[in-house]
Amino acid sequence: MNTKNHAVAEDFPNYCQRVSKDSLSLRIECTLLKTLLMKALTYISVFLMCLLFASCQKVAVDDDIDVPEGKNLVTFNVGIYQQLPFTEVNAAKTRAQDIASLCKHLDLAVYQGGERVAKASKDAGDKDFNTLSIALSPGTYHAVILAHNQDKSPTTTDAEKIGFNSDMSDTFLWSQDITVTEDKGLDIDANMHRAVAMVRIVTTDVVPDNVSTVQLYYTGGSSTLNALTGEGCVNSRQTVKRSVSDDMKGKTATFEIYTFPKSDSKGLKLVVTAIAANGQTVFTHTFENVPVVRNQVTQYKGALFTNGSAESDTSSKFRITTDDEWTTVDKTF
Repeated sequence: MNTKNHAVAEDFPNYCQRVSKDSLSLRIECTLLKTLLMKALTYISVFLMCLLFASCQKVAVDDDIDVPEGKNLVTFNVGIYQQLPFTEVNAAKTRAQDIASLCKHLDLAVYQGGERVAKASKDAGDKDFNTLSIALSPGTYHAVILAHNQDKSPTTTDAEKIGFNSDMSDTFLWSQDITVTEDKGLDIDANMHRAVAMVRIVTTDVVPDNVSTVQLYYTGGSSTLNALTGEGCVNSRQTVKRSVSDDMKGKTATFEIYTFPKSDSKGLKLVVTAIAANGQTVFTHTFENVPVVRNQVTQYKGALFTNGSAESDTSSKFRITTDDEWTTVDKTF
């Protein structure tokens, strides 16, 4: 064996020992690095989960509406109705009532220069039903809030011609100019008032077995509202159909219709038609000059089905007085 090979042979055990120590150190360093990486990944995962949770929470909370730079949050608190509901009869005083107990839908529309620039809505069951919030740039606007029970929201493109379905519901209005400044938002209490009149027909005779539908067709009112004046603004022809269930037959019945009174209204012409299942007219009954006043019920009570005629309309002529107090006006026919 030459001298070089002999030296290598003598150093081989030391070389192996050094390699073994270096490998152990490398394994320890790798283990420590792996531990640090796992901890870092854990912290990052927790952080991302927190961000996701916060983001989801923000969508669900009405107070967390995103307000773009240059805009301020305007919040409308719709909670009080300052007049009596239609169910009160001959009441002389008004009282405050939560609007949520009277209506299922709220619609907000905001206008500037005659154009609708923003809108929002709430349905019964939504969080903070009585609160509507919207982000607006500084400026002067006209805001309109409608509370109602119709399944479909009204058409609010034009504040002076807000359109509802022919089969209207009890409807309440708030309409006012607002000014949004640059330094802060607005918190507004919107106290609603009733915008419709009601006509109620209470029968003293029972619904015949051969009647399946009662149709109420009326002219002289309006299903379109001018939110700036609070009055009806279109000569509407309104038709409402009420299905007669088996439970209603053989019993007295009550039928109600709504309309927006117009400033030039001379009363409604109301034609009530009872229709059989085969589509044939059982009878019709006509009411002329039915007075309609905002927040007032005009109530007719009488033998509707036995006073009608299948051959020709039977007109019900009447004399009636009204006053400015919230009241129900009764009429026997």
